[in-house]
Formats: sequence, C-alpha cells, structure tokens
Amino acid sequence: MAAGAPLQNPATPASLAYVYLIGKREVLMNYTSWLRQSIAVALTLLLVPFAQSSLYAQGPPPGAYAPLDATQLDQLVAPVALYPDSLVAQVLTASTFADQVNDADNWIHQNAGMPPDQLGAAVDSMPWDPSVKALTEFPTVLDNMARNNGWTAALGNAYYNQPGDVMNAVQAMRYQAQQAGTLRSTPQERVFYNGGLVVIEPVNPALVYVPYYNPWLVYGAPIPAWGGYYWGPPSGVVLGAGIAIGFGVGVGIGLFSHFGWGYNAWAPNWRGGVVAYNHTTYISRSTTVINRGNFGAYNRGVFERAGRGVPNGFRPAAIGANRPAAAGGYHPAPPSTYHPGTAPAYHPGAAPAYRPGAAPANTNHPATPQTYHPAAGAPHPGAAPTSRAAPHQPAPKAAPSGGNSKAPAHAAPKTERHEK
Repeated sequence: MAAGAPLQNPATPASLAYVYLIGKREVLMNYTSWLRQSIAVALTLLLVPFAQSSLYAQGPPPGAYAPLDATQLDQLVAPVALYPDSLVAQVLTASTFADQVNDADNWIHQNAGMPPDQLGAAVDSMPWDPSVKALTEFPTVLDNMARNNGWTAALGNAYYNQPGDVMNAVQAMRYQAQQAGTLRSTPQERVFYNGGLVVIEPVNPALVYVPYYNPWLVYGAPIPAWGGYYWGPPSGVVLGAGIAIGFGVGVGIGLFSHFGWGYNAWAPNWRGGVVAYNHTTYISRSTTVINRGNFGAYNRGVFERAGRGVPNGFRPAAIGANRPAAAGGYHPAPPSTYHPGTAPAYHPGAAPAYRPGAAPANTNHPATPQTYHPAAGAPHPGAAPTSRAAPHQPAPKAAPSGGNSKAPAHAAPKTERHEK
C-alpha cells in the first residue's frame, strides 16, 4: 500500500465471516465441554446408591445393632461380672454414656485434690447421668472404662439392646467362676446363693472394695480377650501365685449417699433383666447408643438354651416374658421422680455387725421395679425383692402387697442362701 493511502475498513464482509466462524467454534467447544461434565456428574449421582448398597452388603448400615451371642457376651461382661452387685448396675448403665465417662474421668483427674465433700457437691452439679456421677466414687473403675472406651461403648450398646441377655451373662460368668473355685467369700466381700442367684456384696455395707482380676483367666478355662481391651491391676494391687482376685483400698460410700445417685441407689434386678435406680427400672436416655428409643429390642434369650458360651448346669434368671422386648412394658421413670437428697442418710456407727452364715438385715436387694408390666397372658416373673435398707435401718421393709402375693424371689430368710 502506497504511503498516505487510506486504511482499509477492517469490518469487511470477509473479516466478519472469519470472526463469526471462530466464535461459533468456541461456542461449540464450550457446549461440548459442558455436556461432558454434566454427563459425568449425572453418572456419579446414579452410581452412589449402588456404592452404598455394596457397602451395606459388607456390614450393617449405620445405626443398626448386631445382636451378640453367648460367647461374645461372656467376653464383654468378663471384666466386670465379679464386681459387687450395685457396682455392676452402675457400670452397665454408665456404659451407655461412653462420652460422659470420658468427661467424668478427665474431670476427676483434674480435681483429684478436692476434699470428698466438695467433690460430691461439684459432681452433683454436673450434667452427667446419675450412673456416671455414681462412678466418681470409684475412680479406678471410671479410669478403666475411659481407658477402654471402645469396650465401654460396646458394653453400653449391648446392655441397651440386650439387657436381659447381658444380665444373664453376668450371672453365667459368676457361676463359671464359682465352678472354677476362684469366686469365694473374702474378708472384703461375701459371695452367696440367694434364690438361685449368685450375689456379691460388701461385708461392711459402708465400705466397698473393687475386685481386681485377670478377666480372661479367672473363669477357669481361658477365654479370648475382647479385642483392644487393656487389663492391668492398679498401682498397689499385686496378684500373687494362687491368688485369682485381689483388692485395693476400700471405698467409703457414706459421703455421697445423700445425693440420691450414690452406691445404694443402684441394684440389679436379675429376674427382670434390668437395672433398678431408686426402686424404679432405669432406662438410659443416652443419645449415643445404637438403636436408641428401642430398649431391649434385641433380647434373644441366648442363655436360655445350651450351647457355646453357656456353662453346663447354668439356669438363667431373666427368661421368657421377663425380657423387655417380649413384655413391651418397660418405660423410663419421668424426670420428676428423681429427687436429690431424699436418699436415707448414712450413719457409720449404726451399721450392724456381720454374722457369717446369716443374712444381715440390710442385705443388698433391689427394689420392685415400678415400671415393669409383663405382656398380657404371660406368666408373672415373680415379685422383685424388697428395697435394700440403708445401714442404719434394723430390717428391710415388708414385701409389697397387691395382685401377686408370692414371696419375692430374692428375699431371705425363706430362700436358699449358701455362703461360698
């Protein structure tokens, strides 16, 4: 082009056509890319249900509970089956609050130097379940449950879903330990038969000793350990040769008794297959247990027939219609029924002396569960024993009257009672 010639207008038909073709190709390319991405997302969404189905095929879906057989329940309860009755009741209920057990254990370690009276008042103000509060009287038990938190959660899920089976498992393991010759009365605790049940209670009602034993060897033939469970006696407790069960320092339970959630507020109702708290069947309101809202729905009566994990000659206490799933009438006590401070006060000087061979007046018996209703047409399991009297009371209360006047299954003196 000659110098000084006018510039050509770029917006010629040829240039416009070129730009149009380039733009069209870019639009087509963008549309193709978008289409491919959309198809990929759609295919991913379609495959998610199949992936979930494949995952659930390998195990139960989240929130489902897999019932345990007798052998598994034996393993699960072995670490606590030889605890005194009331302590077993506390542990079973507290295990449904595995997270609170951790919190309480940490709190106890942080406040280890607090005087007992202040400690009790501080614990009473905590937002923990009464069973967790009760275990603060037994720091070594609480510490063991926190250290083995996976086992604690498993025990809580089993008790919540199979309460009757778990209670039978505890009795089965006690029976097996007696057959092995390792469970006998000692200066710290008494072991005796009462109405066909193996009962363990402190010799001095005001002083509770926690037994320490190897849970996989104490029952005679070794049993497989529960996966991940750590066992070791606390500092100061040594199990010498030929000693199957040892004891540490006794725990005085008087200082916490007036709070209402202390040691004497808890008792196992062996025949009902549940824990009683202040004379009422206690059902955990934990929000972390599997299958919550369906207490006892997976009771299977696994100890009611011979098989693996069931000791020869063992007769379960909680059977048939006694199981919550069958009765359908277990209901938690309303919140208003719990009144701190109404538990009888403890008077150390008034505790009666222990007389070997005779049941003391304050034998540790659970009260009649107020909320247990057998299914229509089902045989009544028998009245639960009378309320356990406090140490200063001379004799237990009379058996409750009503439609069933049968003598309580646990009540001494008309039942067999053999000191072991």
